[in-house]
Amino acid sequence: MSLTTQRPGRPTVTEAENTAPPATVDRAFDLMGTHMRVIIGTPVVKGALPPQEAADAVVALLRNYDRKLSRFREDSELCALNRDPRPVVPASRLLREAVSVALRVARDTDGLVDPTVLGDLEAAGYTESWDSERRIELASALRDSADHRVPAAPRADARWKAISVDDEAGTITRPPGLRIDTGGSGKGHAADLAARLLDDYDAWAVDCGGDLRLGGRLGVLREVEVEDPFTGESCGSLRVRSGAVATSGLRSRIWRGTDGDIAHHLLDPATGAPAFTGVVAATAVAPTAVQAEALAKTALLGGPRQARSTLLRHGGMFVTEDGAVHRVGRQEAPQRLRITLPSRPEIAA
Repeated sequence: MSLTTQRPGRPTVTEAENTAPPATVDRAFDLMGTHMRVIIGTPVVKGALPPQEAADAVVALLRNYDRKLSRFREDSELCALNRDPRPVVPASRLLREAVSVALRVARDTDGLVDPTVLGDLEAAGYTESWDSERRIELASALRDSADHRVPAAPRADARWKAISVDDEAGTITRPPGLRIDTGGSGKGHAADLAARLLDDYDAWAVDCGGDLRLGGRLGVLREVEVEDPFTGESCGSLRVRSGAVATSGLRSRIWRGTDGDIAHHLLDPATGAPAFTGVVAATAVAPTAVQAEALAKTALLGGPRQARSTLLRHGGMFVTEDGAVHRVGRQEAPQRLRITLPSRPEIAA
């Protein structure tokens, strides 16, 4: 099953070994302001849905996720939660799970990926579903942005700690007026939910806007090509047998505001402003898409030094403003050691 692309900037996956049979279903569509793709091979478990029906189920799941959790849909459950004046609000299982995931990511990243910066995101000009016509080229955006490059930092008041989820009561508690945005972990969460529907197939892939979840009973080792944030061409690849790969970068959603300033969607929680840290893209490997997305965002927001330590556990890559590509962790080429042994000693007769 080879995942290729018709659009620049999308992930490309090919088999590194144990070639899988051709995909039965390969379906691409637009959702959540981005491009999505579902590829499913052959069922290998008795009673599994036909691949076309499995793809229908995945698409339906993702559309339902968008319908209930989009901050751009006034009729979504997330928007209703954010408008509700009550401190304790009944919530569906999906919304509770999405908010719980967002809180876990905030905790795991020490508040660097913060689900309470929605007001700052809107102030930066990201007020409606993304229109790719707004995007400007990364190189020119960096030239016009402020020269100062510093790592992002969490908000001092850690507002996300005031949010709690009670699954037994079926409620979400937060101070009225504190709005929640699950977008920082949403695509990864959606990909992980879709993965639950695909365990009975020999090979499969779900791409939610660059948050890529891969798996299958054959255990195929696949090569995931990573795009260069400046050119859109490949700048390297990562090998994944089962798990997830996610990229966080400035290339896809960077624009010029009405005041002429450069803005993008990855904010420094401490300042509420778009973060310029010296890292322009980071790609992380992890067991789940939520984890990969969180690691990639942390690597970008933390700057070059933190990017290396963040990606070390599972492996990954990051690109700095000078265009240099840095490979990290187990994905690095093994060191070559040259050992010189002393010559065999002579033995006297």
